[in-house]
Amino acid sequence: MIPATTLFAWSALSIGLALTPGADTALVATNAARGGLGAGLRAAAGIASGGVFYMALFGFGVLGVIAATPVLFMVVKAAGAIYLALLGVQMLRGALKPSSQPPAQIELRAGSKRPWRQGFLCNVLNPKVALFFLAALPQFVQAGPQAPFVGAALIGISYAIGVVWLSAIALAAARVGEAFRASGIGRWIEAAVGVAFLALAGRLAVERA
Repeated sequence: MIPATTLFAWSALSIGLALTPGADTALVATNAARGGLGAGLRAAAGIASGGVFYMALFGFGVLGVIAATPVLFMVVKAAGAIYLALLGVQMLRGALKPSSQPPAQIELRAGSKRPWRQGFLCNVLNPKVALFFLAALPQFVQAGPQAPFVGAALIGISYAIGVVWLSAIALAAARVGEAFRASGIGRWIEAAVGVAFLALAGRLAVERA
């Protein structure tokens, strides 16, 4: 049983984390603006699947092993930087070479597995997410046999709050995106987000843990 004070404090922290703009927020907003609400929600679902991934890693203690092993951590860090760079390049290419298909067909195409995959990989390959949980959870989880299960539950709460916020972002971005797609402004926004992802990739590559 998780104490009510712990739940309240962790939920407040999770809300603050969700409201902080980051790669996940940008990815959901871009997918929704470019491909419609369905694409944005699929990206958010991929991020939520990343939460299940981290719950499993924390429950089995793998998360701590990765963070404590420099070689493994560097591999994850490098993979994350490469994937963010690839996302940035893809967005820039999409902005510079817009599709000739009508918006309805673009939304249908974006509703495939691609946004989900992007959300999942963007989340699980970001070592800062792992470091956050490793740094924050010990402040809320008492040592003992139930610690892995409590920690996994708190991670689930954090992602549940995050998905609610990301769904709202997807809804807002999809509505705004309808006008942007018609005016062509969406291309500039997608290009700007692509540059931001490239910058994040470079920062992640050179930043020390």
